[in-house]
Amino acid sequence: MPAALLATVVQAAPASEDANLSLLLTQLNILESTLKRAEAQASVAPQTRFFFDYPQAQADIHAMREGIRLYLTPSRAQPRTVATFPARYRTEAVPQ
Repeated sequence: MPAALLATVVQAAPASEDANLSLLLTQLNILESTLKRAEAQASVAPQTRFFFDYPQAQADIHAMREGIRLYLTPSRAQPRTVATFPARYRTEAVPQ
């Protein structure tokens, strides 16, 4: 069998955008539960200067999830303002 033909046979049909975004929602749920476990197991030593900012990471996951849900089930046709993520998860403050 020619290599080009074999390559086309092996490739799966691409998933639809909705299917990929639905999969991403599932992965965000898994990520959120993993993040909660990590936060529960995190040790806060007094001499530690930097801490992972779990609340900020959880807020970002929530914002992504809501953005995807709104995209999948739009309530209006006009564009919305896009939220920015600080993407800074290291803090010098003790976690609350």
